[in-house]
Amino acid sequence: MSVEAHFTEDHRRCDELWAAVEEVGNDPQAASARFADFDRAMRQHFAMEEEVLFPALESATGMRGGPTEVMRVEHAQMTRMLDAMATSIKTGEVGSALEQGDTLLMMIQQHNVKEESMLYPMAEHALGHTWPELAERLRKYT
Repeated sequence: MSVEAHFTEDHRRCDELWAAVEEVGNDPQAASARFADFDRAMRQHFAMEEEVLFPALESATGMRGGPTEVMRVEHAQMTRMLDAMATSIKTGEVGSALEQGDTLLMMIQQHNVKEESMLYPMAEHALGHTWPELAERLRKYT
């Protein structure tokens, strides 16, 4: 495993969890359970990046702001969408949550392209030699 492979694989895991939410349709109980898994995975992914990957990358490169700051802003936007979706799910408005999810999915896809094509390769180059230590720090998120 590598920095790039770990985070890209986690993107795929989150994608699969969203597909599982969509799969249950308007069933409030099933949607609630599957959304909880998706929501937890997304927030976990953001935390792994913001608490471990981004600070390590910024420290290794001396870069402040730039790509990592853009990713943090996008994480905040997606977190607000997750919050709105959670509210919809809690009030039984599964259809509304799924519609919001369509918007979130577009945001996620655009975000992931940036990370996978630019940020992760940059991180791999700067941090690849420290992967064992980073992987150990990331264990607490799983």
